[in-house]
Amino acid sequence: MEQNLLLIFISCGIHFVTGLYTSVGPSKNYYYVREPKTFADAQQYCRENHIDLATVEDWTDMEQLLALENFMSTTPAWIGLRETAPGPWRWSLDDPEFYRVGETEYRNWGQGEPNNGVNEYCSVMDSNGKLRDTPCTERRSFICYERDLSGQNYSKYIFINEQKSWRGAQTYCRQYHSDLVSVRNEEENRQIQQLIPAGKVTYIGLFKVLFAWSDNSKSSFRNWASGQPDGSGECVVQQNRLWDDVMCSGVRPFLCYDRTVFRQIVRLKVESDQNVNDPNIKVAILEEIKQKLISQGISMQANLQWKQQVNGDVFQRDEKTREL
Repeated sequence: MEQNLLLIFISCGIHFVTGLYTSVGPSKNYYYVREPKTFADAQQYCRENHIDLATVEDWTDMEQLLALENFMSTTPAWIGLRETAPGPWRWSLDDPEFYRVGETEYRNWGQGEPNNGVNEYCSVMDSNGKLRDTPCTERRSFICYERDLSGQNYSKYIFINEQKSWRGAQTYCRQYHSDLVSVRNEEENRQIQQLIPAGKVTYIGLFKVLFAWSDNSKSSFRNWASGQPDGSGECVVQQNRLWDDVMCSGVRPFLCYDRTVFRQIVRLKVESDQNVNDPNIKVAILEEIKQKLISQGISMQANLQWKQQVNGDVFQRDEKTREL
């Protein structure tokens, strides 16, 4: 990425200071191992030689995995996903930048809900705007969300009057729109409620996590084949671009991953009448820098750190500039 010199104005002032920061960003690498192993043995191999069994966080990861030269996508291969005890409720649209503080936890449950009935791991909203938990296999109508990519800040909700399972509804929304709808606050709850016919319930994007990644990643990205997972096993294989749950004791080739870390040092000039070596101010400056870099294409996972001088300070006065 081409890096431009950043100039940050904290407030109008007369003192000029300069400092350095280092940006650290991970790049994911996948490896296909042909030697058949059980899930547990494959996991151990990946942890000893790389980081872990493959975690797939989005479609970019998926395409990178499928592009491996020696990977035969028709042959089932372990990835790092495994069934676990029912976990927390999460939204299908898995992007931290999409939610403000507290919005991922917003829930307008109906009275006595969720009642945690048998296999009730998905959610619906009724025509009164209340949420219920429900089995994911029930065929229902659903509401998709069309994400604003134009910068116009609109919200578009689309009621789909077709009967699908929750997973089928998720697949449909991701193919033709953005995802199943998230309900982030009271106002969105009201808007989405208005789309639901009186006396009906419809799927939304809230679901309970049933599979977890071997490396403890929180990603909710899933790429199940039609009708999967069907309960035929606790571990997951990648085959023909899609995922299937199978018995963990089978021996199969597998996919590992690790990350390449790159570093870049950038010189920064800051104009301020405050003590920019104050820890709180340094945090504020670093956050502003990160947001600017993200807008230029750097990964949101990048780790920015200040480069300290011998005396522990980050910034030093530019006396020549000050005299001017």
